[in-house]
Amino acid sequence: MTKIINIYTDSPETSGLTDKQNKIFRSAIELFSKKGYANTSTKEIAENAGVSEGSIFKKFKNKEDLLFSILNPLLRNILPKVVNEFSEATLQTHYDSLYDFVATIIKNRNDFFKENVDVIKIFANEFIYDLKIRDKMIQTIPYGYMKSFNDVSNDLKAKKLMVDWDNTEIFRFIFTSFFGYIAEHYLLFDELRYDEDIELQHLIDFIVKGLSPTE
Repeated sequence: MTKIINIYTDSPETSGLTDKQNKIFRSAIELFSKKGYANTSTKEIAENAGVSEGSIFKKFKNKEDLLFSILNPLLRNILPKVVNEFSEATLQTHYDSLYDFVATIIKNRNDFFKENVDVIKIFANEFIYDLKIRDKMIQTIPYGYMKSFNDVSNDLKAKKLMVDWDNTEIFRFIFTSFFGYIAEHYLLFDELRYDEDIELQHLIDFIVKGLSPTE
């Protein structure tokens, strides 16, 4: 499972960071994730990193430059990489049941989200409020990913294991349901106690029931 923070070492904005700059970068991710970009000051970032505030500006022009040092590599390289990785792991295969297909997608993406929750929370927050970031994200979805999703969906429909809807609608049904779960437990109410195994099982069952052909 890819951990996004490790990929930043190869990105132009963040490659070759000194130990102090790396602390600043990770501190920014932590605080932007917890408090939001608008509610975090460079002073807080520096204090959390245990460095002087002036150290930030030796590498980053300002707070916005620090934010885009997090977001730009994510949009340009990291999202396509992890989507392709997901496609290879879960979509380059044939499934014997609709349940296996849905369960594989949901469990894989839930594990990925938990591994990378801080970076993704920053991205999700800015995605909601910044139209330019939203447009960039849409452009990063690789063609091969959707082709693989279509291939698996068409195979399941040919076997009469999935409802005969347009694949775009099926994709939207699966991922809007999943992101509703993600938003509740990771973005909106991250301190809410819940039984992950039970709720994931209910989510999978709900999606499978919705996509199963009617008799």
